[in-house]
Amino acid sequence: MPYATNSDLPKAVRSKLSAHQQDVFRNVFNSMMGEDGMTESRAFAGAWSRAKQASVNKALYQGKEVELDKPFRLPAGSTKKFGVYVKSGDKVKKVTFGDPNMEIRRDDPQARSNFRSRHSCDTATDKTSARYWSCRMWEADTSVTDMTKVSIEGQILKQDSEERLVYGWAYVSTDKGKISLDHSGEFVRPDQIAKAATNFMLSMRTAKRMHSGGKIGEVVHSMPLTDEISKALGIQSDREGWLVAIKVYDDKVWQDVKSGKLAAFSIGGRALKEMV
Repeated sequence: MPYATNSDLPKAVRSKLSAHQQDVFRNVFNSMMGEDGMTESRAFAGAWSRAKQASVNKALYQGKEVELDKPFRLPAGSTKKFGVYVKSGDKVKKVTFGDPNMEIRRDDPQARSNFRSRHSCDTATDKTSARYWSCRMWEADTSVTDMTKVSIEGQILKQDSEERLVYGWAYVSTDKGKISLDHSGEFVRPDQIAKAATNFMLSMRTAKRMHSGGKIGEVVHSMPLTDEISKALGIQSDREGWLVAIKVYDDKVWQDVKSGKLAAFSIGGRALKEMV
């Protein structure tokens, strides 16, 4: 049977999986149970496997789920330029680093060499230290853009086998009037996600597997949904965010979508953070 909410999940699932993993489990399970000939045991196994994979590089920090080892820019006015969540033993630590007034001139060999020499970067191995992450930013083959780029992720909620379409929320800004934090612990306002959706559809509709390789499909439907848009169209929705549908061309990718191995959308980009 499908699960309407995470609270409906078996106790064993709720006790062993994080909130994010429970979302993954529920959506994969419900999707797989909609396939012809699917047994509950197979759907459970597939959903459990996908949910456990979702735990990789994510952890709880002060009650919110964050991505580990992924530097991000701090809001303007902060005493440091970047932040990153790391594991320190069994705990998660937030490390801040970088002078907000200093430009990273990695492409200048002399500047890079001077910085790395001053900070003894060749011996910087402690990921819980600011020195380690500052040195990472000054590596020859490192891009600050790549290290700090952001992604938004949403679950696939419906499949259309005949058309090879997958539908779902690419991003949820609010749910029943409450702010919905993303997997990095951040929040994108509904009006901002609407603008991002427009820019995405105008320039970057190509779909790839895990952000790499060739084209496996493309976004064919996009609907940013804010309270203002919902009211204008006469739509009742508890959520604000971005609805999408992706048409999948690649046979292998489509099989992985059907099996639940690929159960989410992930859309990458760059953003500037603000203190809220």
